[in-house]
Amino acid sequence: MKKGLFRRLGTQIREWRSEWDTDLLNPKQWLLDLFGAATTASGERITSDNALLNSNVYTCASILGGDIGKLPIQVFKTKGGDIQRDSSHPVASLLGSRPNPFMSAYIFKELMQVHMTVWGNGYANIEWEYTGPNAGKPKGLWPLDPSKTDVHVDINTGEPWYVTQLPSGEVRKIRHYDVLHFRAIGKSGLKGMTPIAVVREELGVQQSQRKFLGSFYSNGTATRGILKIPSGTLDKPARDKARDEWQKANSGLTNAHRIAILDAGMEYQNLGMPLNDAQFIETSKFGIMEVAKIYKVPGYKLGLSDVKFSNMENQSLEYVKSTLQPIITNWEQEIDFKLFTEQERKRYYTKFNVATELRGDSASRSAYYKSMLEMGVFSINDVLELEERSKIGEMGDRHLVSLNYVSLEQMDQYQMLKAGLVPKGGE
Repeated sequence: MKKGLFRRLGTQIREWRSEWDTDLLNPKQWLLDLFGAATTASGERITSDNALLNSNVYTCASILGGDIGKLPIQVFKTKGGDIQRDSSHPVASLLGSRPNPFMSAYIFKELMQVHMTVWGNGYANIEWEYTGPNAGKPKGLWPLDPSKTDVHVDINTGEPWYVTQLPSGEVRKIRHYDVLHFRAIGKSGLKGMTPIAVVREELGVQQSQRKFLGSFYSNGTATRGILKIPSGTLDKPARDKARDEWQKANSGLTNAHRIAILDAGMEYQNLGMPLNDAQFIETSKFGIMEVAKIYKVPGYKLGLSDVKFSNMENQSLEYVKSTLQPIITNWEQEIDFKLFTEQERKRYYTKFNVATELRGDSASRSAYYKSMLEMGVFSINDVLELEERSKIGEMGDRHLVSLNYVSLEQMDQYQMLKAGLVPKGGE
């Protein structure tokens, strides 16, 4: 009985080994899945690295990265009841000028957002100042490769750690407060989930379409067909030879639209042109919209022309509110917690200056300034500063309000004074 049991167990182990045994030349699917190279239903393997080569993903990453990169990040501090902009703090220099000697602030912000868009996570190692008046404050931000960086939790302390591989090949373990981490939505909150995992099937279809089009044009834009030969006239080697010669003479762009000469009895029958089907074009549009939907990017930014110009302004405003604003809040909260000390966090914070989004529209910009001036929110000097023009002195710091406004409790008295009447008990 024991022999039979061991025999069945040995058979089961051999089956498991045959299922899990793999090699690098012919890897099995479980090994591809382990390294993020899952095969889609179209037969294409999509990873975060090759997904960036997809034109739609590249466009979305370029749009989001560029929009975040161009927005200034400003440092503010509260003092008493006042809020003042502080341009002298090291964080203001890192995020507004150069985070490290090799990158401008724009390149750094764009890169971090592209990493978050494609890989779901943007990592930057924080370099601290240990001596001098700025000791304990950040002096450099160094991007980490998101494909070679991961988050691990110490099972004994519950503390998260970052493990990354440097360009030199060295594997380094970094404490969580030494890493600036911008993440997309995820399951644990410690690490973002790559959007490519959600849209992988659509990217597989698009990649198959590109290969089909490449094959289509390499064949001289000629689709599949049948070369009819009278039965019994050719044996198999001769038929193969006829097919090969026909392929050489009539495929490729150099041979496209040339006149074909058929031997006696031969007849060519075309099986149809799939690109004539509107379904092919609709599939392409559907793929674009699926990628745009994942990233919450308006379709007109990806080249879809079925958007009316009158609706474009509303879509642009919705894009800022629903797409950029959550990303901006994500950035601000991570920066405030990681780059300021515990004492500084009580009075320092960062803010994206979204007012620069109005620069391209003078009418919207002037209407915005007019409203802020009439409500007394901005002074004339505030507007001049936003327009990067010289201030007009102390008089420009005064805040103005319209005389047409009056408080509700004074409304009755104001109306009686306008009518020439004196309120009871009044002067």
